[in-house]
Amino acid sequence: MKKLPLKVSQKLLGIYLIVTAIPILLVGAYLNYSTREIVISNVLKEVETNADKMEMRLNTIFNRVTNTSDLLYINDNLKTLLANEYETLLDVYNAYNQYPVFDEFIKYYDEIENIQFFMNKNMITNSYFIHADNSVRSENWYKEAVSNRGKINWVYIKEHWTEKEYLTLTRSIFGNANELLGVLAIYISPDVLATVVEGEPYNTFITLDKEVIVYHKDPTFLGESPVFFADIKQDNRNYLIDTKYQSEDVKLSVHEIVPEKSLTNSVQISTIIPVEEIMEEPNIIFTRGFLITSGALLVSVILIGIFIRSFYRRIEQLRKTMFQVAKGNFQITKKMKGSDEISQVYEDLATTTKSVQKIIDEVYIHKIKEETWKRKQKEIDFKMLASQINPHFLYNTLETIRMKALVNKDPEVAKLIKMLSKMMRSALERTDKPVPIKEELELIEHYLEIQHVRFGNKFTYDINVEEGILSNKIFPLLIQPIVENAVIHGLESKEEAGFIHISIMDEDRYMRIEVKDNGIGIPKKQLYQIRAQMDDENYQSDGNRIGLHNVQQRIKLYYGDAFGIEIESIFGLGTTMAIKLPKRVE
Repeated sequence: MKKLPLKVSQKLLGIYLIVTAIPILLVGAYLNYSTREIVISNVLKEVETNADKMEMRLNTIFNRVTNTSDLLYINDNLKTLLANEYETLLDVYNAYNQYPVFDEFIKYYDEIENIQFFMNKNMITNSYFIHADNSVRSENWYKEAVSNRGKINWVYIKEHWTEKEYLTLTRSIFGNANELLGVLAIYISPDVLATVVEGEPYNTFITLDKEVIVYHKDPTFLGESPVFFADIKQDNRNYLIDTKYQSEDVKLSVHEIVPEKSLTNSVQISTIIPVEEIMEEPNIIFTRGFLITSGALLVSVILIGIFIRSFYRRIEQLRKTMFQVAKGNFQITKKMKGSDEISQVYEDLATTTKSVQKIIDEVYIHKIKEETWKRKQKEIDFKMLASQINPHFLYNTLETIRMKALVNKDPEVAKLIKMLSKMMRSALERTDKPVPIKEELELIEHYLEIQHVRFGNKFTYDINVEEGILSNKIFPLLIQPIVENAVIHGLESKEEAGFIHISIMDEDRYMRIEVKDNGIGIPKKQLYQIRAQMDDENYQSDGNRIGLHNVQQRIKLYYGDAFGIEIESIFGLGTTMAIKLPKRVE
């Protein structure tokens, strides 16, 4: 059977569908799938970042509570209090009053809601010291604490007096003769746990051993079993799985934490990510886009159909006319409706009928031009930050070390850490805008105090500022590199005692900042070389004098060539560096 040839109208329609309609539908489907994957990927990255932050906060809480339990565990005063025999109730009250350490921990640590000690000894009970009677001893948490023999155990139990449930550290304490004194219970504040998940946009649970919910913003969940862990077997500490929660498809992100010195317990941060809820808005946008695209395609199909129909009719008319001419019938209509190429071809055909010879000699070529649409697609890159280390984490770590030094009765180390923390905070928070001279001097004083601790009695300094100067502002970090240069290159190699004298003077239209030391000084040849290098904009430092060159160029750039650094030095006696700056109060 002979195959019928495709008509031009069918070919045009097929080309349109292949080149335009179908690619648009495929691109739309691809964009929808890609958008869905990108949205979910970004949400998962956000959840992972937030989970890391929550894990860090929880570890801080657990570490502080654990450290508190360690301090109480080794506290001889506590053991003496419980081991002594008291003749009267007054003696017991006096003994309690002489042991206020529980109050101190509760006062200074927001993480601790309360501390209670369940005494094995039958003594009078107060808010902190409670006799462990038969009802208490029958509790599973008490039995576990005793059987663990001083090891840390985390439980979710009721506070003895208020009967409110808390995430609690329990630990048995034994006397010097290895006799059981009782069980220590440190209750974690729910308000502090609330700050851990504060601002989290998704449903987040904090659970203990995958058995009990210890924190959720909805208090009705507290103490309940986490049903979303049912039938889930994972050996990894951190994982992401697809599951169902409240009959909905969700993604469950779990970060598991093992508290410090905990042998059997783990805490989970579980975030439930509702996929359909996340995709609700993108789906709406896609649906709207799909309807708009479908409408545009429908209109284009109708228009192309009208065009193809008209085109086909005129082509068919032209074909019949040419067939008529081929048969020798040259009586044709001279014009065709329209003013495009087909009409022109028809007119040319009518002209050729006037001369058979011209019809033989001429060749008519009908060209159909195709238009090709080129589309460019830009890919959008989504970026996340960075788990740079949050500067506040560094500050908090230094503060924790300082507090540890204070607890260990080492005020000098605590003071040194405090000054270092202030210097780092000042340096990290510094901008390119002018700052008050007072702030710059505070940074320098912290630096000099640290150097004083380093060198001891071999190093002294003083700072003199004339009245009215402190109201001025200067470009940040101009004086500190000069002072540091004096310490490193002037005093470190000096065997005798050294000093640095800093003075800021009002010189009418400008101010003069001098940094003077009695260090080893600079030889004349090297002094000339340093002066030349500071003023050379194209100078490439080898790293030894980068501070002076950098400060000089910053002053010239910011204040102008009339200002800058002047250096005077006598080898073996010391160096004086002076900075000339304009007076500015804004």
